[in-house]
Amino acid sequence: MESGMDDRGDLLARCQQGDPEAFDLLVSEMAPRLKGYFLRQGAETATADDLAQNVFVRVLQSLDRYRPAGRMGAYFLRIARNLWIDHTRRTQKVRRVEDQPEWSDARPGPLEAAETGDRAAQVQAALAELDRDARELLELAVLQKLPYKEVAELLEVPIGTVKSRVFYALRRLRERLALLDEGTE
Repeated sequence: MESGMDDRGDLLARCQQGDPEAFDLLVSEMAPRLKGYFLRQGAETATADDLAQNVFVRVLQSLDRYRPAGRMGAYFLRIARNLWIDHTRRTQKVRRVEDQPEWSDARPGPLEAAETGDRAAQVQAALAELDRDARELLELAVLQKLPYKEVAELLEVPIGTVKSRVFYALRRLRERLALLDEGTE
């Protein structure tokens, strides 16, 4: 719902000015989007809720330094991405100590997803098989519909790199889905 931001003005600027309604609007608009981002990155539901809440805490903590530039959704996703990176670093250390696999995946595997015939589950399973960087790139460029320029800025890579990585990630996803489709026939 990024387009509505311009009509109502910059909600973060309104928060800076002390508008209490602006923060409520921010939460209602951005919380589901942030939670979805964390869930698609592999977070459990409770962790996704906590991380989404932490995004708002960080936004409030830095509100005095906020300067309107670019799209607000990209600003929130940059904070979310940084929190996710921090979270995965912490949990990887814990998992290494406990000698657990890096990604414990409670979602159904590709065969179970294919057997159910649920295309969404098939896509979810295929996404889960992509490497973390490819999943993140598809999340930002395809699911969050950020322009490649903003994805490039967010990931701190050239725009050409974003374009080629999205192309190859989508191709790997299509190939994986084709294999799942073959398994259901």
